[in-house]
Amino acid sequence: MAFEGLSSRLQAITRKLGGKARITESDLKEVMREVKLALLEADVNYKIVKDFINTVQEKALGQDVLKSLTPGQQVIKIVRDEMIELLGGTISKINFTPNPPTIIMLVGLQGSRKNNNSRKACKSP
Repeated sequence: MAFEGLSSRLQAITRKLGGKARITESDLKEVMREVKLALLEADVNYKIVKDFINTVQEKALGQDVLKSLTPGQQVIKIVRDEMIELLGGTISKINFTPNPPTIIMLVGLQGSRKNNNSRKACKSP
């Protein structure tokens, strides 16, 4: 799947930053490099990646770590929140037509399981 590389990189980042009390600029640069590479490997547009990385850096730089989070978890939380915002930020429901069929277009990267998901959707009401 497209985000498996990103997920494994984020887990590695969390382990690296495990015992630190603050996120330094060098830590953040290293983290953002890993996130950038993972997004580019997932064929995300370079301009979108650049804007995304800049936004995450602004939010993460110098932030005190929340009491319940490690620095790695804090960075991951910021990346997650920004990804949700980038992808639309809200959950949308499909408006089914009263007279079938309802036409839906699935868009995604090669290997992102569009066929499997469409088959599952056809089995549920």
